[in-house]
Amino acid sequence: MSDRVEVESEVIETLLKAACPERSNDIADYWRKFAPTFSVRPDDVGLAMSARAAKVSWMHKTLAHDWVVTFAGMKAFAAYSPHILFGRITGSLVKEFFDQDEDLARTEAELDNLLYFAKQIGLVKQLDELPWPDDIPQPGTARESLEKVEDKACFDLACMAAAASLFHEMRHVQFSGEGDAPEDGIEEECQCDDFSREMLVASVGEYCKVSGYDTVQTMSKRIIALSCTAFTIGVAEAKGMSAAIAGTHPILAERFTHLVLKAEAPEDAFCWEYLACLLIAMLRRDRKMPDAMPFDSPKSLCRELVTLL
Repeated sequence: MSDRVEVESEVIETLLKAACPERSNDIADYWRKFAPTFSVRPDDVGLAMSARAAKVSWMHKTLAHDWVVTFAGMKAFAAYSPHILFGRITGSLVKEFFDQDEDLARTEAELDNLLYFAKQIGLVKQLDELPWPDDIPQPGTARESLEKVEDKACFDLACMAAAASLFHEMRHVQFSGEGDAPEDGIEEECQCDDFSREMLVASVGEYCKVSGYDTVQTMSKRIIALSCTAFTIGVAEAKGMSAAIAGTHPILAERFTHLVLKAEAPEDAFCWEYLACLLIAMLRRDRKMPDAMPFDSPKSLCRELVTLL
């Protein structure tokens, strides 16, 4: 008897269609052709979401980890967005200015606490072994019960980022069903990232023509969600793990490139400032941030930052 808990396919289908309503027909066609199933498997050490044949499964801890990291991303934006704004004026990010920012130490401490907690989620067998942080809501909290605007924004991003992760796994399902997966596992992972990105952003223009929403703002929100997905991968890939996944998964810079940087939005769109903050958080955590980094636009900054991961 399986100890997995089945998740109704309609629940996942609804989540995906909510993330990109303009792809509803594509998602429905996918369901008819591949009939994917979904389940939550028992928690254990590690973080996992995977697809085998038409079956996609994950641990409850995985979504909890990604939820925490999404909230950490908002802390990173609060910490580093003023420096990006100043850098746009001066033409460069300068480490000396980070060091002189008296408020930065407090915000970074809050960020580090959340990232440390996310790391602990991967190390324990059961989520209830850890006391939940006081400063963020628990996964499963109803959106309407959230009082802070930032918490509601994180809720929306976490849901859309979860959809991005599921789209990645569904491309694995499609490869399995059609029998045309690349022989190179790394290439398959990159194509799954491409599929996830394209599902979320390729038809935004058409959606905005019908809905009346601003195209750049809508695209930025989708790209920020993809950035959160890449950020969760970066946080989960702790030091020393890169060698273990080298033969099966792309390096982190490639994950950010395929999931996020290949998306098309204006060079100065808000999403690139958000992504830059996430990248700076990772680089400062690993002490890889250079003393100075000239840049012409937020997206050009992201391109440079990714090369340093």
